[in-house]
Amino acid sequence: MHNRLLLPFILFSTFSFVVLAPPPYHTLVAPILKHTNANTSLYSITLNDHEHYIIDVDAPFTWYPCQIRHPPVGCNEPACAVARSYLSPLCPVANNTYKYNQCYCNDTPVNPVTGSCAPSQLTNNDLIIYWTNGRFPTGGVNFNRLFVSCAPPSLLQSLPKEAIGVGALSWSSLSLSYQFSYPYGIGIARKFALCLPSSSRARGVIFFGDGPYYLLHPTNFDAASVLSYTPLHGDNTSLGYFINLTGISINGKAINVHRDAFDFKVNGSARLSSIVPYTTLRSNIYNALLKEFKKAARGIAQVTNVNPFSLCFNTSTIGSSRHGLSVPQIHLMLGNGEKWTIYGSNSIKQVDNDVGCLAFVDAGKTAKQAVVIGTYQMENNFLLFDLDQSRLGFSSSLLPYGTTCGGFNFTVGGIV
Repeated sequence: MHNRLLLPFILFSTFSFVVLAPPPYHTLVAPILKHTNANTSLYSITLNDHEHYIIDVDAPFTWYPCQIRHPPVGCNEPACAVARSYLSPLCPVANNTYKYNQCYCNDTPVNPVTGSCAPSQLTNNDLIIYWTNGRFPTGGVNFNRLFVSCAPPSLLQSLPKEAIGVGALSWSSLSLSYQFSYPYGIGIARKFALCLPSSSRARGVIFFGDGPYYLLHPTNFDAASVLSYTPLHGDNTSLGYFINLTGISINGKAINVHRDAFDFKVNGSARLSSIVPYTTLRSNIYNALLKEFKKAARGIAQVTNVNPFSLCFNTSTIGSSRHGLSVPQIHLMLGNGEKWTIYGSNSIKQVDNDVGCLAFVDAGKTAKQAVVIGTYQMENNFLLFDLDQSRLGFSSSLLPYGTTCGGFNFTVGGIV
């Protein structure tokens, strides 16, 4: 898969990490903020206490515009070979830089919203994140000389004004999830848990390492206790994450599509995206979903559609439950027999006071992937990306458990 596991171990000699005592725990934690505007819904991880990096589960490396003189990485360093294995074909040729008889490593970071890119330089940066006992942060830890790309400020165009760059969470050995885990022998498992908030007023949470993962303090709800698992895949052209989706059902009835519509080898099945706001489906699947959902929701009053959606309802006529609006349940049927249930809180987007729309979008007849699972369907779901065991843990909506992704106590020491 596109060099996704290229040289993960030979990078370690270039890291440094100061440990004055044995680490107190084996899990790291950081807040997630939701950023919204008319066209996008993006999420950022907060590092260094105040720096916001847009979460991108497809990005090969973290990048930001360097504000001060930065130490370039040499061409002969192993990390340079890794970074240059991900040169974007959309970018101009990014030859390495020679200066004063030294060769410095150039790469090509990509803006995940606009798709624009620019030749940039691989460098190192210090990043502070917090230890956690699973219930609250217990103290900061400084990871020194992590590999990042020093991109031009112009690459921030169309990203939220609060964001200073992009944080990579892909399979790449230069991603944050790899660099926070492997190098130091401090017991952080190569896994991360993503819990996206549904509101910009709440802080979601990301964990790196093993649990427990407690939400809704001061109760003892550990999100790991309710997870189902399905294999996590990659492919040869992407650093992103895929699951084997074999079908979709509405209230238990399978939508009517060709038997090969979800074939993993042919159609790429389902990719998870931290950038796409609403789940997209290839036209044949989307039309079948729309038809079946209309049948199942026959008793709910429809209203004029609101772009980009094709089915909207008068939500004042819909009752509610602990899962959100009482609408037909959507089940993503997975290859290992598990199912990811999408309840009303993740299937209907409230676009006006009394108008809610089915939050799925037609990706077109020739879409590369059959399905791309968007962030709206992930909000207030707990997702555990276990890279060591190549599996995805998923909870479906946390609402029935009386909590949300905003339920982690970020007060250091747990004192509210």
